Amino acid sequence: MQTNKEGYTQILSKIFKNEDEVLEEITNLKAILALPKGTEVFLSDIHGEYEPFLHVLNNGARKN
Repeated sequence: MQTNKEGYTQILSKIFKNEDEVLEEITNLKAILALPKGTEVFLSDIHGEYEPFLHVLNNGARKN
């Protein structure tokens, strides 16, 4: 019976060529998780307020 560690090693060996590539990917993923979260903008009751709404869209958070 194979242990979890052996199972993970087998899966990783199919994706990465060597241990250095695995460590590099782990480092990259940790860096991504440490990045600040994006800004969310919520608007309500914008009836007839085109100019202020357009201003928020043009100067607020942008989706990448």
